[in-house]
Amino acid sequence: MKLIYDPNNSVIKFGVEQIKKSLERTGQYFTEQFCKKQFSQQDPSLFSAPGILIRILPQLKGEAPAYESESFLIKRTGEHIVIEGSDSRGVLYGCLEMAERLNRGIGLKIGEEIRQKPALSIRGVKYNLPYAAFDSGDPFVANEETCMNLEYWRAYIDMLALNRYNCLSLWSEHPFHLMVVSVKYRSTNPFNDVQVDRNIRFFRELIQYAKNRGIDVYLFTWNIRLTPQVAKGLGLPEAVGDFGNMYDNLMHRVGLPLNRFRGQSELIKDYFREMILQVLLTYPELKGIGTSASEWMDGSGSEREQWIVETYVEAIKQSGRKIPFIHRTNMQNAGKEIKELVQGCFAPEDFYISWKYSNAHCYSHPQPQFENLWHAWDGIDLDQTQILYTVRNDDVFTHRFGDPDYIRAYVKGMLKPYVKGFYWGADGYIWGKDFQHIDYGHKTWTYDFERHLFQFQLWGRLSYNPDVEDTVWSFLLQAHYHPAHAELFLDGFRSASRIIPAVNRLFWIDYDFQWHPESCLSQTTGFKTILDFVDATPMPGIGVMSISDYAKAEQEGVLEQVKAEFEETPVDIIRTLAESTDLLEECINQLNNQLGEWKAGHSECTLLDFLAYIRLGQYYVGKFSASLELNRFKLNGDIVHQKRAIAYLEQSCEHWERLGHYWSLHNKPYFMARVKMTFGYPYYLEDVKRDVTLAQNFTSQVTVDTL
Repeated sequence: MKLIYDPNNSVIKFGVEQIKKSLERTGQYFTEQFCKKQFSQQDPSLFSAPGILIRILPQLKGEAPAYESESFLIKRTGEHIVIEGSDSRGVLYGCLEMAERLNRGIGLKIGEEIRQKPALSIRGVKYNLPYAAFDSGDPFVANEETCMNLEYWRAYIDMLALNRYNCLSLWSEHPFHLMVVSVKYRSTNPFNDVQVDRNIRFFRELIQYAKNRGIDVYLFTWNIRLTPQVAKGLGLPEAVGDFGNMYDNLMHRVGLPLNRFRGQSELIKDYFREMILQVLLTYPELKGIGTSASEWMDGSGSEREQWIVETYVEAIKQSGRKIPFIHRTNMQNAGKEIKELVQGCFAPEDFYISWKYSNAHCYSHPQPQFENLWHAWDGIDLDQTQILYTVRNDDVFTHRFGDPDYIRAYVKGMLKPYVKGFYWGADGYIWGKDFQHIDYGHKTWTYDFERHLFQFQLWGRLSYNPDVEDTVWSFLLQAHYHPAHAELFLDGFRSASRIIPAVNRLFWIDYDFQWHPESCLSQTTGFKTILDFVDATPMPGIGVMSISDYAKAEQEGVLEQVKAEFEETPVDIIRTLAESTDLLEECINQLNNQLGEWKAGHSECTLLDFLAYIRLGQYYVGKFSASLELNRFKLNGDIVHQKRAIAYLEQSCEHWERLGHYWSLHNKPYFMARVKMTFGYPYYLEDVKRDVTLAQNFTSQVTVDTL
């Protein structure tokens, strides 16, 4: 077989490399024929030997491109196969599709065609860098060295490209001292000239490598943040750049005196303008930048937006570059100030508004309603505005997640005319060095994204094509699991991954630092007790009935009428959790009977994850059931309900203890960045047991006379 392509196109060349690997893996001999751009336009029938022609179809003068952006066509004529698109990425994705079909042994019939186009035009990851990080904790500390290692980035970026991502967004509160140097503000940069040169070469190579894989790199900041070193270099007190404890108050850093000073300082304004300018000049391959006008800023909406105009927007103007600008809207609606002051500074195709689609919990409901509930787009013309969703997984960092049905529904829910794409990731976690897993036994990987690969595959592949078939997932899982067992593991992933979303739907708290369902922990209150669950609020806008409302309707004898107004009740959620754990247990039993010597590596590790998921699900079944019983007791004073609640919580203690056992067999504790507590189930067993005491001391609202 002959492979005919242009080797000078690095994006397409990466795709061809995947085809070559597939041919080698399946024992097929091939030769390569390099061709110039104009030669690649020839009809494949001109070539005598069977082959694959890989080409960008030229756009004829005065005509539209033959294919939409990033789309491809694979077609077979006789013994010749053509992979083509109108741009490099489209051809790359066609190559990846062909390589996968070769690996799966799926041939292309004569006359058969495969056409695909992206469901979302921007498909990215949100990556919080550990330098001037958004928060402190082991995920950032453990990855400082990893994130300055190009070997890691090459592996990570290759993984993104293989899974159809085209956006890598890098986030830092203040990346400038690490990325650029300015003669004007040389004293603000703590690195010597050799170190500065090394850092710049590192980021240039990172950005170029991503571009060579068809991935755009964006840089995001938290607007006006300084480091103490930078403040000192500007001749200001170091306290001006003191990050401090960012959650000392629920105002989330807004309104602090230093925020007002930073915003009014002409020196600081000029520094930021210069740094942004130097970033744009130093990194011509950087696709775009983004920031917000909320966190760390004070003043009216107009004042904050004007600061953005005089720094970020002005720097873009001075650079002479035409690049996308992404305006984040955390802690604010889009509002008329963005439209009047910032949006008009850019061509419509170069301006985006970013919105936290599920707040901090993407693993909850696939169609969150916060846009409508919070009137996100008041004052914004959605016909003229491009929206990007920030999709935050601050729910699951330890155990693997992988439910194709959930993520497919989530992606399809994002398909709205004004939505151009998304980037997903965490604020308090980095999938870099695997610092959680014990470094012996069944561990066969280096990086955390390798352990959580299936999650990355689902978000990337489904956001390009939401209709990917289940047979593809089973095939992809064979990289970690024996082909004979891949389907069973897929069934296990489905069941296990329904647990956390169900918990979040019934027990909802907006922000990640307030609630991490995988651990039942919160920065603000510590371990979430049964009393917190008695007063639980469900996820808003999706039709989930609260525990207290269910008990009240039951008490008033109107439950059947009221239930019709909701999509899910607490009993439904409890049933979902119980059924998921039962199905997962059946799956584990089958795997244990079949794996034999294949129970090693990812298989053994995933089984332990599944066993932990069962106990976590059963723990929440008990806690939710106890909460419902205590609400009943509160309303009618019947001691039977209190006794049932105590029994449920005693069972939950057993489940938590077993959960800790399975976790400790292959994991070690770490200090969480956002929750500010140590993750590790055995450390909180006494808190779990204390729930029993709290239930025993729980007091009904019903008086003796009433009884």
